Amino acid sequence: MTATGPAPASSAAPLPARAPARSALLRLLPWLVPAAALGATYQLWSNAQQNALQAQQSDFEYRTREARDHVELRMATYAQVLRGVQGLFAASGKVERDEFRNFVTRQHLEENYPGIQGMGFALIVPPEQKDRHIADIREQGFPAYAIHPEGERETYTSVLYIEPFNERNRRAFGYDMYSDREHPREGDSAHGLRRAAMEQARDSGDAAISGKAAISGKVRLLMEMETDRHTQAGFLMYLPVFRNGMPVDTLAARRASIVGWAYAPFRMDDLMAGILAEHSGEIDIEIYDGEEISERTLLFDEDKIRRAGANPGARLQSALRIEVGGRTWTMAVLSLPLLEMRLDRETPLEIALAGIAVSLLLALLTWLGMHDRDLALRIARQMSESRARINQLNERLAVTLKELESIMNAFPDLHYVVNRKGELVRWNASFERFFGIPHEQLLNRHLGDFLCEEDRQTALEGIKQILEIGHYSAEVRYVRRDGAPIPFLCNGAIIKNESGETTGVLCACRDISERKTTEEHMQHLAHYDLLTGLPNRTLFSDRLQQALATAKRDKVRMALMFVDLDEFKPVNDDLGHDIGDLLLQQVAQRLQDCMRESDTAARIGGDEFLVLLPHLETEQDALVVSEKIRLALCQPFEVAGKTLHISSSIGIAIYPEHGSEEKVLVKNADIAMYRAKESGRNNVQLYREELQEHGGHLQP
Repeated sequence: MTATGPAPASSAAPLPARAPARSALLRLLPWLVPAAALGATYQLWSNAQQNALQAQQSDFEYRTREARDHVELRMATYAQVLRGVQGLFAASGKVERDEFRNFVTRQHLEENYPGIQGMGFALIVPPEQKDRHIADIREQGFPAYAIHPEGERETYTSVLYIEPFNERNRRAFGYDMYSDREHPREGDSAHGLRRAAMEQARDSGDAAISGKAAISGKVRLLMEMETDRHTQAGFLMYLPVFRNGMPVDTLAARRASIVGWAYAPFRMDDLMAGILAEHSGEIDIEIYDGEEISERTLLFDEDKIRRAGANPGARLQSALRIEVGGRTWTMAVLSLPLLEMRLDRETPLEIALAGIAVSLLLALLTWLGMHDRDLALRIARQMSESRARINQLNERLAVTLKELESIMNAFPDLHYVVNRKGELVRWNASFERFFGIPHEQLLNRHLGDFLCEEDRQTALEGIKQILEIGHYSAEVRYVRRDGAPIPFLCNGAIIKNESGETTGVLCACRDISERKTTEEHMQHLAHYDLLTGLPNRTLFSDRLQQALATAKRDKVRMALMFVDLDEFKPVNDDLGHDIGDLLLQQVAQRLQDCMRESDTAARIGGDEFLVLLPHLETEQDALVVSEKIRLALCQPFEVAGKTLHISSSIGIAIYPEHGSEEKVLVKNADIAMYRAKESGRNNVQLYREELQEHGGHLQP
């Protein structure tokens, strides 16, 4: 018995060894539980902080690109406005001061184009013509006129017209901008900036548009007055004006044909006040001429506190290059405290505090759970209160998200989010109003359903590019609820989840239909006669070149007519230019009524017109059309209650018999018209070789 007695004790011996381990684990449990909870809290806080910083970075980048786009779009619009001045000179051999003033007045610069200080014309004056030029201008009512600065130079360029002709702009009257290399102005960032821009505008053009706009570097404008409390940085924009009808297809031809420059002065602070005002307060924008960031090159700083390059310690910084008129600007953008304060730091902090509180409560609950059930129940109630606090935080977060959604809905621009497949996930109220589709019918609709068919491929390639490089900008047309295609400028950026994976694309689209309309209007001003609506000399020359190329290729004939009105000058002299203008408009209408759709009639100045017949079988066809025009213009005109009688003298040149180039055809048609004048007017003459001895009066 004794031998077997100890056996049960031997089987129970391992139990006391496990008890100390379990006891140690229980003692550590109140520390392990809060440690795990704090770890989870830290992860949640880190994610919330990272998301907030990422949202702020995306908002800053969007605002930066938007500011750059605003500057580029506004400068492109102003270049088109200045091109209208260029078109005014292209439409007429000579532009009088009153005509120039009326043109600029009709643009309403102050209301429609804030920042531009005026529009002017600088005339090239050869040294041998300087004294005669000054005398002519003084006889026009400007007895103190002179070209300044004084001194002998190889070439002079005098500001002949500048409108509005106010106190500031009058300071530039007669100024030789070409002289700033030999006579630099105090306040310019470098010597010869005006002359360099003028030469760039002259030399960098092409035959189709007769020159490209060029801007100067940072200069002190003559309009800046000694009494000004703050002198604004300025620059000038130039477009070349060439002698009508002269070739401009080579560098040598442009330099030989230049007669002056259309130009516009800009005060930088005034200009940017109308472009960047909406960004003030949250970001600081500074613009520098060139890539150097220094006080010498500073063009614009709204708050006059230069931060770029001074290690300001701003949380967000960016530097963008802007190409404007062949010159590079640097836009330095820094976040200001107001933007940085918009980062919602409260939510991450509340998550951290709530997590710490919950961790402590869990630790306390664990400790009390090992001692007293009643204490555990009280802790459970405290946990319930903590959960209620967390629910309140979630509700506040939901309210914050709803406020953010309300802000997005207040924007007139279209904002939406698509997934990687291009399907709609989120959108603002402007999106629904624009397309007229209820909210419940938009979810998961493909973006291509809302685009013009021609632009769908472009938009889908843009989304693909965003997913590859992170951002994209393009112009596309959306189909409005009434079926009208509306152009938008769209900027896109990727959206990532907490794991850093790209989940979709955020797009912001702005309606640019008004800008497009303005650009089309400026194009029309550059290529059509303002009075009659007919093509001007520039557009007619382009069509004539196309017709010549077609005729040479297809070996067919074409005709060019030179139409000059008889007895028109007495109408202007006796009844005034207003009656003369109305008469010219009726003449233009009758010309168009006599021609086919493929034919072109153009007014090239005064009472002179050119007619192009690009498809011709025989010379007789041209004579029939010209006789039809002559008879139409012989009929009485009813103008402002008056019956007027005029006639026309018409000269005809046929391709290829009378010339195979534009210059020769126009010259021979002019000679034939001149012969019609000598033959008693009111008749048609076909060009013949023997007419060469009479010559003509038009120099194309």
